[in-house]
Amino acid sequence: MRMGFCHFPQWAAIAVLACAASVQAADGPPSPVTLAAVISENLNEQAVLSGTTEASRQAELSPRVDGLVTKLFVEEGMSVEQGEPVLQLDARLAELEAEVAAARVQEAEARQRDAIRIRDELLSLKQGRHASETETRSAIANVEMTAAALIAEQAAWSRARELVHRHALAAPFAGMVVARHVEVGEWAKRDEAAVELLALDRLRIRAILPQRDYPRVQPGASVRVRFDALPQRDFVGEVMARVASGDQRTRGFPLLIDLPNPDGALAPGMSARVRIDLAGGQDRVLTVPRDAVIAKSDGSREVWRVQREDGLSKAYPIAVETGRASGDRLEILRGALDAGDQVVLLGNERLRPGQRIEASKSGDALGMAGGG
Repeated sequence: MRMGFCHFPQWAAIAVLACAASVQAADGPPSPVTLAAVISENLNEQAVLSGTTEASRQAELSPRVDGLVTKLFVEEGMSVEQGEPVLQLDARLAELEAEVAAARVQEAEARQRDAIRIRDELLSLKQGRHASETETRSAIANVEMTAAALIAEQAAWSRARELVHRHALAAPFAGMVVARHVEVGEWAKRDEAAVELLALDRLRIRAILPQRDYPRVQPGASVRVRFDALPQRDFVGEVMARVASGDQRTRGFPLLIDLPNPDGALAPGMSARVRIDLAGGQDRVLTVPRDAVIAKSDGSREVWRVQREDGLSKAYPIAVETGRASGDRLEILRGALDAGDQVVLLGNERLRPGQRIEASKSGDALGMAGGG
């Protein structure tokens, strides 16, 4: 007799495997871990604000003279350093004028040398009564006039060289080119932006502070910031200023926060969630050790809570949202935790839901984790 094969759907196979993994986790040997308690403690009262990043410096660059663009050194999205060239205008006529001015300086120097020679000769002749007083005074005056003429020609030469220099445009600060409005061969004007430049090494966050919290926030206060674009990272900034110009409808005041951006991970326009300690108040909150919190690749966070089942200690992951830091502990804003709960501090890297655990001393747990 021919026997047929039973074909299980894919979801059934996955369920069987998951069930098998759960049974293995429950029936396998207990995993050595170090435990810590969830505690309730007082932390400074905090304001949670929404904000948007802005560039700390932004400039629309234009040349200081009108001219034909002959070279462009930047593209949109390119990073530049301070002093790096941006564009070059046709400076040939200005260079010729500078050459003419240089020649006039040489001529004025020669005239002054000749005037000094004549004056010195007349002064020698005057001692022997061979030159008149009028001739001598005229020679002295001529030296003074040629000296003044030389100064004027030198100033004209400096001006001509400065005009040549103004045909080049350089970056006034380090940043990124975010827009370019001219091309090679176009006529650039002094009053029209050729390039837009943003500084990205430091950013500014603009948030709205409610009027009730305005007296409780001071410039220089530390701020914790988290971005929707980078939920797995926490950033630390500093209050730059409270702007004393509130919105009459919302009764909110602009709060400016300075935020370093050394690796360029942040950009203007990103939304931010700002947490700032308020002076003169405390909240009663739950905290866990920082090492008990696992940051996952999708930006979420979890802890492994211990619970007793049939006389055995088992660990289960609990999704949490963390807030303020207090030393080596983190505030728990959301999550199914209560004061006194036990969470896994060390050894939580390889746990499976429902796995049996065995509490060990800190040194033992570290040794097992390092050797495994």
